[in-house]
Amino acid sequence: MSDAVRINIFRSYEEVVKRNGKVILVGPSLEDTLREAGTKLREKIVELQTIRGATIDEISLLRDWDTVIAVVKDSPQSSGLSSPQLVDMATAPDSAHASSTSSTPDFTLREKDRKWVEPAEFSLRRTSTFPVSDAPSRHDWVRLNVGGRIFATTRATLSSDPTSMLARMFEPGWSSVTDSSGAYLIDRSPEYFEPLLNFLRHSKLILNEGINPQGVLEEAKFFGISKAIDPLETIVRSEELSLSGHFTRREFLKVLSTTSSSATLRCQGAHLEGVDLSNLDLRHINFKCANLRQCNLSGCDLSHCIFERADMYQANLDGAIVQCVHMPRVNMEGATFKGCTMDTMMGIHTNLEGANLKGAMFDNSQMNGVNLRLASLKGASLRSCNLRYAIMAGTDLENSDLLGSDLQHANLRGANIKGTNLQDVVI
Repeated sequence: MSDAVRINIFRSYEEVVKRNGKVILVGPSLEDTLREAGTKLREKIVELQTIRGATIDEISLLRDWDTVIAVVKDSPQSSGLSSPQLVDMATAPDSAHASSTSSTPDFTLREKDRKWVEPAEFSLRRTSTFPVSDAPSRHDWVRLNVGGRIFATTRATLSSDPTSMLARMFEPGWSSVTDSSGAYLIDRSPEYFEPLLNFLRHSKLILNEGINPQGVLEEAKFFGISKAIDPLETIVRSEELSLSGHFTRREFLKVLSTTSSSATLRCQGAHLEGVDLSNLDLRHINFKCANLRQCNLSGCDLSHCIFERADMYQANLDGAIVQCVHMPRVNMEGATFKGCTMDTMMGIHTNLEGANLKGAMFDNSQMNGVNLRLASLKGASLRSCNLRYAIMAGTDLENSDLLGSDLQHANLRGANIKGTNLQDVVI
């Protein structure tokens, strides 16, 4: 069998009610499974039966977490004396009465609707353990009541981290309280639980604006969702960094050394004015609203960074990689981008829409497909730049220098080119 299948085994129906059983792994054959059951129960097991008394004669009939009666050699079950009885009330009322006085629980089949009716003393209370043979599969839906808020998900999602508390909720012996609708009660914050449930669904940690990552981190530790703890600790550290005031290159390097280059580091509002961060791998960092005035970012890899509304007045980005960067409404007046790479990558444009780029220098930069819509480039220098397919609709290019630049397929609709040097421009 490709996947391990576990079943709950009991010596008798009474043991099922008492929840006095064992868990075994199903073997490759029925004989191996009987042998394993015998070892666990320390008995000679001759047969496996369902909770209804039907004989299991094929190993393929067993599902994960099925409840099975292990029939011991020379026991009443092996002689067929104590299996649940099926009685037709219309034809054998006396028989039904006799069975009701028997110590063995009976399952009466009503003539009217032919439905099973379990006697009160045999009905099993539903908790987070599933002792009946109709144990849910990994894809069954479950409902969780977390702090008064209902979440619907599948067992497969909750079990995606097998070491977590949510996965262990469905193991034998685990007991949970349910509300009146059958949803499992969990006394935790629903606001912090939701991002973790989504993480279990698609393995990506997404925190909506306003969610405190420290709170989500504490919930991840409580539930034991280990894969979410490291990225959450990274986010918490970066937010602490953003609030710590101005810091040095050394302090920033300490934070970088503890994070993966593919993890998003949050530095919103960070104070980095005048700091030398040259030649660093700064991919996937969120610098939204950060103070980067006169910051040295030359030679940096800034791919997939966010600089929305950041202050980068006279910042130095010479030779930097600025691909797939989100920079709308950034202030980069007087900044230098000489020899930068801003080409569109994997269909994602570098976005400088509405940016203040007055007097900025882009000479010899690769800006294929860059979005400069409604940006202000008054007096900017874009000599010998590759601006093919650039989006420059409504861009203010007054008195800018585009000497020798390639503007093939560029969108200049509504652009202000008053006083612009277009000498040797390829259009």
